[in-house]
This record gives sequence, structure tokens and C-alpha cells, in this order.
Amino acid sequence: MYKKLLTNKFFRDNPYLKNSVQRLIYSTLLENVANELIMKEGILNNERLNQITREKELIQAEQNPEEIFQLLRKKTDAINRVDLIRKALEFEEVLMPMVLEKLKRNNHDIFIENSVQFLAKSQKNYSLLLKEQYVEIRSPYVQSLICLILGFKGEEDTIPWLLDRFFEIKKLYPCETYDQGPLLALHELNCRFYKR
Repeated sequence: MYKKLLTNKFFRDNPYLKNSVQRLIYSTLLENVANELIMKEGILNNERLNQITREKELIQAEQNPEEIFQLLRKKTDAINRVDLIRKALEFEEVLMPMVLEKLKRNNHDIFIENSVQFLAKSQKNYSLLLKEQYVEIRSPYVQSLICLILGFKGEEDTIPWLLDRFFEIKKLYPCETYDQGPLLALHELNCRFYKR
């Protein structure tokens, strides 16, 4: 229905950057295999491996949603991030309103990136809510990443909205990479709906 908006010319005129925070996060949303490979291949030294194991046990044993919410705000070894998100998803109904509210005014990178993973992996589709709350989000970085999530979760009718966000962010922040969130989301939607 919106294929005519996502033309080859549009993507040629607006290539995504190979190196941006949004591109890195986009890549992490696509794969989690690397962590398993690192653990199996014995690449880590014993001290780090022990630290990862202790942290993983703490995450897996935690049953208090408030504590899990606090863990989303703390630095966790990158290898344990997958386990942290899985644990948070066990309490999705309780945690999601807290995460969405905190994202509106948060500038803490660790929390933001964990929240993006949490939203992207959630069982429920929060696309409509994310679009509704978008204007309440203070940080253009968070807005950019919310757009990125919509590329994975949004329906086809999200395309015009994301195009508007792309051009809006590009105009407001010409020296930043914030436009990469909606741009990568449009690439993802194009793949999901038109390149099957």
C-alpha cells in the first residue's frame, strides 16, 4: 500500500551511515549469536568469565520486578544483556509502563539501550503507544531509537509516519545521526513488507 513512498531513489538519496549508534543498535536487534560463540570458544579470561557467571546467576535468580527495573539502569556485561532482557520479559506487564514512563525523560545510555532491546523483544506490540507518546519524549536520541523499534514492530501504515519523522529529525538535527533511527526503520519496513 505504501510501497510507492519507499522508492529506490529515496534510499539512494538517503543512504544509511555504516557507523552510527543507531546502526550498532540495529545490528544488536538482529543477532545475539555472537555472545554464545564467545562463551563457547573460551575467548574470555577466567576473571571476566567468573564475573559474567556470577552476574548471570544474580539476573536469573531475581524475582522482584523493581530490582529487575533497577538492573536495566545499571551497567551489565554485554554478554549478560540477553539474559537481562529475557528476565525483564518475564515481568513485561509490570515493567513496560515503568520503562515507557522513564524513557520519556531519561538520558542514561545504558537504560535507553536496555529499554530498546526490551521493547524490540517484547511479546506485545507497543507500536501505537510508542507513536502516541513520541512527542512526550524529551531526548532526540531516544526518539530516534523509538523510530528504530517501529521498524521491527510497526505495521505497514507506520511508513508515512516514519517518513515524516525522518525528514523532521534530519531538518532539526542536521549535524547529528538521529535521522538514522527512522531511516533504518524504513529499511526494515521495506524488507518486511515489500521484499519477501
